[in-house]
Amino acid sequence: MKFFAVFVFSVVFCFFVWLGLVLRQAGHPTKMSQWIFDAYIKKEQIAKQIHGKKIVLVGGSNVLFGVDSKLLSKAFGLSVLNDGVNAGIELPCILYEAKKVIRKGDIVIMSLEYPMYSYEGKPGVQMIDYVLSREPSCLRQLTWKEVFYIVWHVDFKRILAGYFDLSQGSVTKGVYGAQHIDVYGDQTETALAYRSKALYKEVLAYTTKPEKYGASFDGHALGWKYLAEFVQWCRKRDVQVVFMPSTLMRHASYFKNPKEHWFYTHIADEVRKRGWVFVGKPYDYMYPQEMYFNTNFHLIDKARKIRTLQMVKDLQAYGFMQK
Repeated sequence: MKFFAVFVFSVVFCFFVWLGLVLRQAGHPTKMSQWIFDAYIKKEQIAKQIHGKKIVLVGGSNVLFGVDSKLLSKAFGLSVLNDGVNAGIELPCILYEAKKVIRKGDIVIMSLEYPMYSYEGKPGVQMIDYVLSREPSCLRQLTWKEVFYIVWHVDFKRILAGYFDLSQGSVTKGVYGAQHIDVYGDQTETALAYRSKALYKEVLAYTTKPEKYGASFDGHALGWKYLAEFVQWCRKRDVQVVFMPSTLMRHASYFKNPKEHWFYTHIADEVRKRGWVFVGKPYDYMYPQEMYFNTNFHLIDKARKIRTLQMVKDLQAYGFMQK
């Protein structure tokens, strides 16, 4: 009995020591999340320059790389802010950041990467780093399950980075970063001329590894609760929310595999049965591999225009801005 008591005390003591190490370095910037932080700061600055009603595009990098906001703005006569950055920071953080730039009367178009709908409360490496290094206040928005997961799964190397590898300078090189974001919040330099052989090799890797979002879909996942809270938050501010498909590289299994086919033909119904608006069909937003820049979500500039025109077509058919 004494041994058991000592064991339990030791475990609890070690946990709180670890918790202290984690929390004391919270808010210390790291290199991993620098470009994401830079991108969101720039988008907040863009939002401040917009006066009056605007369209805010919410999602991850499928939105960052995949929408021509200038074209969308011309189609509907409103300013557009592309608030997409990186799906890796997960749904709670994406919604947390979106609330910073949404104003009363805005219109929000949600083109979420499909796994976000099945977010089950297990933050990945990028979300863990982003929350701890850039947005520790976001911890208050998370469930105890998520907070515990973050504390338990952050590795010692990441903790050391929080204490000793502080990042102060903005990212200026590479594909990702605020240096490639235009006045609408869109990613630039995604023409074929900028796609190196190495980047296209990354695209080709996805042709043999199709996603299995249908198999992993969960209609009761925590992600739906976050979305419900977000939609309610928007409604209180007279903000219209419209869900639309993400873009995704076309693969035969998405049509032939029963679970995947069910997912892409029913995800709109899953959104609508909750009383929300979903416009467009996922299959219409899937394109062949040559239209992707460096992942199965990142479009080249030519395909970006094709996707945006599809969005305009679907939104007009729905009666967007007339309801």
